[in-house]
Amino acid sequence: MIEPSREADPAITVSDISLAYPAHGGMKSFTAVDGVSFAVPTGNVLALLGESGSGKSTIARFLAGRAAESSDKHSRIRATGGQATVLWVPMRKLRGRAATRLTAHVGFLAQDAGATLQPELNVADLLMQPITERSKRFDRERLGQQIAEMMEIVALPLSKLQEFPYELSKGQRQRVAVMRSLMLAPSVLIADEPTLGVDAINRPRIVELLSWYRERSGASMMLVSHDIGMLEALAQNVLVLQQGQTVGAGSIDEIFRRTDHAYVKQLAAALRATAYDEVVEN
Repeated sequence: MIEPSREADPAITVSDISLAYPAHGGMKSFTAVDGVSFAVPTGNVLALLGESGSGKSTIARFLAGRAAESSDKHSRIRATGGQATVLWVPMRKLRGRAATRLTAHVGFLAQDAGATLQPELNVADLLMQPITERSKRFDRERLGQQIAEMMEIVALPLSKLQEFPYELSKGQRQRVAVMRSLMLAPSVLIADEPTLGVDAINRPRIVELLSWYRERSGASMMLVSHDIGMLEALAQNVLVLQQGQTVGAGSIDEIFRRTDHAYVKQLAAALRATAYDEVVEN
């Protein structure tokens, strides 16, 4: 049950959590996250950093209430230790109706969200679907104004509302996916690489959209991202993971400028070196 009266408490609390994928094909179960702890105060933004395979996406899916959302049972995440709460809801035994209620308040942008938009729906229907699936009663005029404002922020003309995913560039699909993750006005947004596939010119527009949303909603956010411009614009704190464990934690200034951990230094230097060299479709 969501309890708005407790909004002084952290929106996300993680204590010594360990997460694993089940055994299959003769392989033992795989521990992706091992004894990680952190908190996201209400209204704050935490960034998760780390190399591929460090456990970032596993944490994101689990805390978004999507641990079991996979057609492949071997990709379902299981908590093997520790505790976690999101909006004061315990996550280890999240099932059924409790999961459905929570995911109405927790927006989630998967890493492949832009690439997996339903091909049979146009952009307008993709944006409306999260709402129409949960309720038939909503203010269409107000919602239309909100969509128009969001489209302007991310530099997509309104004519794109009638287009289908195959008619959009990779970067345009990603911008639609980010907008879609905000349609239910979530109290918490968990976004895995929100600027993935978006060119350097348009990445700041996604940052602007997330800033706009935070200002009007006071939402808490957890961002998995290697976009240093996004991190410096939005994140108060950073958690650095390596092989499923925490190797760095602190303010963004501490992590990028004053860290003593060799891996964290190397990662920060790599992010700065590649901050603006990505060339992709816009």
